[in-house]
Amino acid sequence: MAELDLTIVTAADGRDLLAAAQTDWLRPIPHCPGWDASALVAHMGSILAWMTRIVTTGERVARADRETPPSDPTALAPWYSAHLDRTLDVLTTTAADSPTWTFSSRGDQRAGWWRRRLAVELAIHRWDAQYAADPAGGRPSRPLNAEVAAAGIEEFLTEFLPGLLAQPSVDGLAGTLHLHATDGPSEWWVDLGARADANAVRGHTEADTAIRGTESDLLLWLTNRAPTPSVEILGQGDLAARWAQLRR
Repeated sequence: MAELDLTIVTAADGRDLLAAAQTDWLRPIPHCPGWDASALVAHMGSILAWMTRIVTTGERVARADRETPPSDPTALAPWYSAHLDRTLDVLTTTAADSPTWTFSSRGDQRAGWWRRRLAVELAIHRWDAQYAADPAGGRPSRPLNAEVAAAGIEEFLTEFLPGLLAQPSVDGLAGTLHLHATDGPSEWWVDLGARADANAVRGHTEADTAIRGTESDLLLWLTNRAPTPSVEILGQGDLAARWAQLRR
C-alpha cells in the first residue's frame, strides 16, 4: 500500500476507534477481556506514545515505562488524539528503512516494521470498539482494510504464530493449514505441528485444513474475533474451537 494511503487508513481507524469508545466509556469490550472502552483508548494512547519514543530515538523503551493515561475520560480523548497525530507524523516522516529497535521475532529492526504494526493494531482494535458498540449487529459494517488485513495476516503467521504454538499449554493443534483469501493475493501454508519452528510459506499447497474468506475475515479469525467471521473451514471441523487457545 502506498505511504499516503496507509496513513489515511490508519488515521481513519484511529479516529473511528475513539468515536465508538466515546459513545459509552464504560462499555465492556468483549474481545479485550477485562477492558471497557476507556481502557481500550488508554491502552492505544500509551502504545502510540511508546512507538513514537522508540522511533524517534531508535532505542528500546520498556513497556513498563509507557506513558500513564489520564484517568479523567474528558481528558482521555484529546490525549489520545494528540498521540495519534504525533505518531502518524513521526512514522510517515521517518524513512521506512531507518534503523530502530523493534520486538520483531525475525530481527526486522526498521522503522517500517512499526508502520505495519500500528496499522494492524489500530485496525483490529477499531473493529473491537465498533463491535462492542453494536454486538447485536454481529459485526461492524466496515471490515478491515484489505491491504492492512493482508499485512496483518503476514505479520501474525511469521512474527507471532511460532511463539504462540510453542506455549506448553497449547494442545490439539496439529497438521497443516492453508489460508486462502477470496478477495486478494494472500495464500499461506503452515505446518502447525512444527510448533516453534512453524514456517509459514506463501502459495497454494494442499493441507489438512483449509480456511477461505476475505482478507479481513481471515485476520479476524486468526486473532480469535468471535462470532466466527464469514470463513469457510474445510477439513478439521474442531480447528476453530482449538484455535481459541492462541491468544496474544
